[in-house]
Parts: sequence; C-alpha cells; structure tokens
Amino acid sequence: MTQSPDHPEERTGAEGAAPPPDPAPAAAPADPYPAAPPISEPYGQPAPTGITTELAGRWSRLFAAIIDGIVYTVIGWIIAAPFAGASAMFDNKHLGARLAADGITAIIAIIYFTWQHGKWGQTLGKRALSIRVVRAQDGGPIGYGTAAWRVLFTYLITYVTCGLGGLIDDLWILWDPHKQALHDKVVKTYVVKANSPIPPADN
Repeated sequence: MTQSPDHPEERTGAEGAAPPPDPAPAAAPADPYPAAPPISEPYGQPAPTGITTELAGRWSRLFAAIIDGIVYTVIGWIIAAPFAGASAMFDNKHLGARLAADGITAIIAIIYFTWQHGKWGQTLGKRALSIRVVRAQDGGPIGYGTAAWRVLFTYLITYVTCGLGGLIDDLWILWDPHKQALHDKVVKTYVVKANSPIPPADN
C-alpha cells in the first residue's frame, strides 16, 4: 500500500495498523501459605510463637499470687479450724494438727486454682490484676485438666524438695524470656494481659 499524498503520515492496511496494546502484567503468584485470620477465643489472643496478646508483667503475677494466697489460706483456715484448732496452721508443737491444717489448705488451693483457671482462665487475684492463663499453642482456654496439672505440679515440686522447688518455680519468671514459671513450661501455658470481659469456657 502507498502513503496518502496529502497526509504522508497516514498509512493504510496492515502497515498502518495501530500497534497492539502492551500485555497486562502477570498477576503475582498467590501465597501458597496465606496468613490465618486471628483466632477468636474466650481467653483472647495468644503470646510468643503467633500469640499477639502482651505477656503479663512479673509484678502483676506476683501481686495476683499474693491475693490468691490470702484468699485460699483464709478459706483453708476457716475449714480447718473446727477440726485441727484455730492455731493449728501456725503451730509447730503439734505436728499432726499442723499437717492436717496444711493438707486441708492444699486441697482448697487445688480446687481454687483448678476450677477458676479451668472455667475462666482467671482467679480472683488474676481478675484484680487483669491477667489470665492461656494455652501456649493458640492462646485458647486451658481447660480443667491442664489447670489441675498446673497446680498439682507446683505442689509436687514444692513438697518433694521441701519448699526449694516451689521457690525456684516461682522465681523462674524473673529471668525467663517468656515470663513463664516452671509449671507454665511443663503444662505449656502463658500468662497474658486481659483487658476485656471473658465469657466462661465450655467445659
């Protein structure tokens, strides 16, 4: 074909056809492992290894433990006093009465922690300090079984070592990077901040 004499820039036929548009850019390959949506659990979001909720502070854990200790000790004393005597819990002269009072208090403590941690992830002390216990795996409720083993391990290591193991268990959070006590590591739990109301777990 020939150019038009009046308009030499115009071409006809295939030679004058407009150039094809640039091909669309190739779509980016889909991520074969898309990020999972946040887990919605009664106890809130997780801590390290995928947990986004902030870990509870060491002082918060300490003051919560003091509150809980006062509560279950008072309950234990009220129950033990009629059987072992009002001063049995602090009486070193009558070993039998002292052991009975301590045994009753230990049972009260086991029930106290197992029921509240299993049901809500919080004891009275943890509620007061706005912290709670969650599973290390996904930040979910720990359930009654884990709650029971958590407190039983604490008592076992305390009695077997005549108190030394219990002290080390509690002090472990001072240098542990995840602020876990030994009983947290054994049962795979974290203690995290809890700034919202918590519905009870379905146990």
